[in-house]
Amino acid sequence: MHILQIADGHLFSTYGGRDIYVHNIVDELLQHNVTLTILTENIRKETYKGCKLYNYGGLDDEQIFALVKEISPDVIHAHYYERLFCIIGRQLGIPVVVTAHGGHIVCPAGILLNYKDEICQLKVNHKNCLHCYLRNIRTGLLWYPFMRLLPERTYLRLGLWLKKKPFIYFITPIGGAALAIRSKQEEWHNIIDNCKLMIAPSEAMKEAIVSNGLDPKKIKVIPHGIPLLPHTVPFPSTANGIQFFYLGRICYNKGLHILLEAFHQLADTNSKLHIIGAASTKAEQRYFSCLQRRYRQDCRIIWHGKILSNEVYNTVRNYHVSLMASFSDSFGLNIAESLSMGKPVLATRNGGAEMQIEDGVNGWLVPTNDVKAMWRKMEEIVRIPEAKLAQMAGKKEVVSIKRHCKELIRIYDEAITN
Repeated sequence: MHILQIADGHLFSTYGGRDIYVHNIVDELLQHNVTLTILTENIRKETYKGCKLYNYGGLDDEQIFALVKEISPDVIHAHYYERLFCIIGRQLGIPVVVTAHGGHIVCPAGILLNYKDEICQLKVNHKNCLHCYLRNIRTGLLWYPFMRLLPERTYLRLGLWLKKKPFIYFITPIGGAALAIRSKQEEWHNIIDNCKLMIAPSEAMKEAIVSNGLDPKKIKVIPHGIPLLPHTVPFPSTANGIQFFYLGRICYNKGLHILLEAFHQLADTNSKLHIIGAASTKAEQRYFSCLQRRYRQDCRIIWHGKILSNEVYNTVRNYHVSLMASFSDSFGLNIAESLSMGKPVLATRNGGAEMQIEDGVNGWLVPTNDVKAMWRKMEEIVRIPEAKLAQMAGKKEVVSIKRHCKELIRIYDEAITN
């Protein structure tokens, strides 16, 4: 069986959960009787652990089509550029499996949240998406009351006209909003019409996808797997206070401002909050700087920055409770990693967390975007006896990467057979 994996950008990137997940399944699939070829970007190597690497950065669609035809895999597993590879797969008669790693696959705004930072339950169309799309553009919300009055057809013509003109800050993206929403709709329909099967890591992701037109028979819910530690991790002493920690990207939709505000209000002076992660984009860096300025006087908040993946365990081994306040997550790889290390998790009901956390058993669930609920739960946690926390740690089984990849191989077989 020859599988072509379409990696997200750089195969060895640790920017987000999708990057780490793809690297994990590549490493595990190489342990099975599977031939792998990998298409990725920004990489100069030609092989990785015996499998061939191809760089599609800078290639146009026709060149990528020719490259896939030359590779001639049995199955394409797309984690990136899903539309293009679904079309190529259909043209070449190669089944395409798509993993829906997040809201970007269907949402024009990219994160499947409405303007209230709630998980969006609406279908993708101009009327439902315009507010959220303009919200992500500077000054966009100021324009929304006027732009929503434009008929969609007129707004589309405006976008096409602006597309032919030199780029003008704010004006071009705001004027092109209707065109961008229409393009996402067309992209999404190309994906669902041409893919053989779609994998959703959570029930919430499945519901969002099916509500936007995917045939329910073409989707399977398979939680992500992770590499497990070879030994049981002892739960550390809480004598010096609860050590809360956040592990992940520093960005708005992860709700880090909610965590920090809730912890800042915590009365217990012995507890600490360790922030492990970094900001990459300009928007993330602005957000990061704003948070650091706002809480610079709280010496209980410790900023660790980004650490290497092989240093995560040694960094968090003496911490107690993992925190996650995302507004929306298709799965939550960092939740799985925390549970695998024997750390109970306090998380928001963001779609992916409910798949992994049983409230009061191996962690706690609170509403999204609710500082008071998060703060109250933290106040409750610092009063829980150490023995009870240790008992909660690792209560629910985490899916191993080995078990996950066996399920993937079964899906690849099914795609080829059918």
